[in-house]
Amino acid sequence: MSLRNLRTPLFLFAALGGAILLSACGEYGGRSDPATGGGVTGPRDSVQVKNCDELFTKRVQPRLEFCRSCHVPGGVADVADGRLFQLDKDAAQDARLLKESWLRLGGNGAGKSRILKMASGTDTRTHSAGAPWPVGSDAYREMDALLQGYDNPSACALGNLGAITEFPLLGGPRGGGAWSNFCAGKADSAVLPVDPRTLVVPGVNEGKAVAFNAYWKSCDNGVPRPKTCGEMREQSKLGLFVGHGQGEVGTPLSFAGGNENVSGLSAEKYNQLWKSAWGMDERPSNFDELVAERYGSPASLVPNPYPLPGEDPNKTNGGSGKLPMVFTQIRKADGTWTGEIGQKVCLFCHNGQLGTVADGEGMGPQLGGAGSIGDFAVASSDFSKAEGLAGFGANSALSLVTTSTNRGTGAIDFFQLAFILFSNGDPALLLNDKIVLSQAIGNIKSPPWWNLAYRPQKFHGAVLPTDSSRIDLAAYYDLVKSLSGGGDEALAWMDAHSGPFQTWAETLASPKFPGEIDTALAEQGAILFHSKNLWGDGLDNPGPKPDQGNGSCAGCHGAYSPRYTHDPAYLDTPELAGIAAYTVPTAVVGTDPVYADAMQSLRNRDGSVSPAILKQAVVSCGLGNAGSTDDLTPIYLAPPLWGTWAAAPYFHNGSVPNIWGVLDPHSERPNIWKRRSTPAREDQAGKVVMGFDTNLQRAYDFDKLGWKYDEIPCGAAGSQPYIACNPLNPEAPSPVQALLGEIYKLIGLTWNLPRPEGLMMTQQNIENRKVFNTNLYSQGNQGHAFTSVLTDMERKAIIEYLKTL
Repeated sequence: MSLRNLRTPLFLFAALGGAILLSACGEYGGRSDPATGGGVTGPRDSVQVKNCDELFTKRVQPRLEFCRSCHVPGGVADVADGRLFQLDKDAAQDARLLKESWLRLGGNGAGKSRILKMASGTDTRTHSAGAPWPVGSDAYREMDALLQGYDNPSACALGNLGAITEFPLLGGPRGGGAWSNFCAGKADSAVLPVDPRTLVVPGVNEGKAVAFNAYWKSCDNGVPRPKTCGEMREQSKLGLFVGHGQGEVGTPLSFAGGNENVSGLSAEKYNQLWKSAWGMDERPSNFDELVAERYGSPASLVPNPYPLPGEDPNKTNGGSGKLPMVFTQIRKADGTWTGEIGQKVCLFCHNGQLGTVADGEGMGPQLGGAGSIGDFAVASSDFSKAEGLAGFGANSALSLVTTSTNRGTGAIDFFQLAFILFSNGDPALLLNDKIVLSQAIGNIKSPPWWNLAYRPQKFHGAVLPTDSSRIDLAAYYDLVKSLSGGGDEALAWMDAHSGPFQTWAETLASPKFPGEIDTALAEQGAILFHSKNLWGDGLDNPGPKPDQGNGSCAGCHGAYSPRYTHDPAYLDTPELAGIAAYTVPTAVVGTDPVYADAMQSLRNRDGSVSPAILKQAVVSCGLGNAGSTDDLTPIYLAPPLWGTWAAAPYFHNGSVPNIWGVLDPHSERPNIWKRRSTPAREDQAGKVVMGFDTNLQRAYDFDKLGWKYDEIPCGAAGSQPYIACNPLNPEAPSPVQALLGEIYKLIGLTWNLPRPEGLMMTQQNIENRKVFNTNLYSQGNQGHAFTSVLTDMERKAIIEYLKTL
């Protein structure tokens, strides 16, 4: 879409005392239906304006639709100051109410009405909805003429006026990559447009409302990026197979790539998990369902068979059993089923479940979503027990390494381990202090893949360029080949598959919110999200303001509303819509600093980066912003917010259960809490482990946007007093945890040492892993304090808007 001739300049808007003062009456006031995505209202024919009545009806009133978003009874501007300018839902009252508001605000005063000065950003008091009528715009000139006309009617005779172009407050693609959106309905030969992320370069959006400082870097991947829709589709087909191939020949497996010569857990032992690991007396009739619940993995979307006891997989098309997504039966190149079960580790963290397909568009198992339901540690422990604790198999080895302390989180990019796993056996890369003396990352939560197409850099801390594709398949790196001298062959497989995997991941769109949306309230939220300066005059914001941007949510997280994405005060071009590319120091965002500090601990004191990092097999394109901050400043990357309603819990470590808690630091931030579990079958209650409940009607909070939870007091199961929590000070870590935290900061690998509960993995131990304790290392729920200046009504409006993304 081309850049329109819209001329709103940049202002750093402020809000007064949390009240909405004269919510902006816009240059582009169209409305849209979030269910259909809305659209751009076409230009109107030019008109002749001869008097004040014509000026009002033909030019001013259409723009009052924007004002009506907030300045009506029950709107966010229905507060003491906001009522100085008040409209009604009945547009027939506009002429009367506009003039009454003009009188309440002192008429034209010293030549200009405050109605006009507020909306143009030239008043002495600031305006939460920004400055949609900037000086010099048609909207400013025409409203000025009407208000002057109240005193001198001849001022309204403006003659011939051009068309008004309106952009809706709601609408947009709801994610999905720019290329996949472009190719919808087009032939394979269609040439792809420029990837908008490549426009995020130094100088882009300089001085504008949306800040960018995490720039795009092109990498020389093994497979070049596609140039046509056909190439994109072909690569995406291979990428889908890489990420979610199950049961097909060549299906990639963890730490094996497509190597068919690896072994897994035999189907015979898999069929005995109920006995060897679960401690049950007989095989439950719902065994497959209980596997999915216990390990936190949706049932596969494609046939993913394994042989039941007594079955020959090669006579039963793989078998009659149904594996969840995180497992698959290994198959030989000639199509022979092996009867062995392999793991697909990535899917423990990067897949999830949102209700069922009957709940609406995009519901059910999530491919590449923000899962937060998997428990890789429990699965590895169980497989190790099934193998008889042999001590040398992959599952046994993994069960002795702590990769997470909670269900749904994990040390996803724990570089200390990566130095060992991805060094190709090169001693020069292993013999460095960063293996031992860098800080432990601890627990983090996976970002959803459906936002990858809107991120120029990866991970929570802008650690690598997004185009650096090898890292995406790190868990598929063939360690057996690598450690036996076949490192080049292992890398060749990654290079042939990681680019297509990335292409596929970038086509993903976020799921559509399945509940009702209050369109009027969502429009108010769109205005606040993009325009409200949280550091405005009189708000006394407790935190430091980011160095760039307009101080709104959009300033860091990007612009989404068509009205703002087409405003050159926000974006250099509408093609940048939805892109988030801004890193902020931890001192600004204030969230748990462990992850960001750990990234900086990998650098030398002079800021340089050790060759032991840059020469790792999966680090093929340099580092992102995290590798070049001044004075080793720790940073976080503000994420895109497409589908954020579906990505609970929140913050980079998953410490806050819902969006309301993100926007209100003083509520919905329990110290110790537990997400609710799927109810067990009546005859199995208390005897089996059930996963997190993903039933939307039963377990999702549609008002606060997040999964329902129960707060846990110190001393309850999973929160041992003085060990896991401090009963004398519930908001502080126990003495034991405080001491461990200092050790983890100094000797990172100690965090990965096996814990007693991880070695035992009794049913109670597993249930305790569902408890999120914010007092543990890396799991703090502090930060984002700047949203404390929002009113509850403003929070409701912003939440309603987020439902539309």
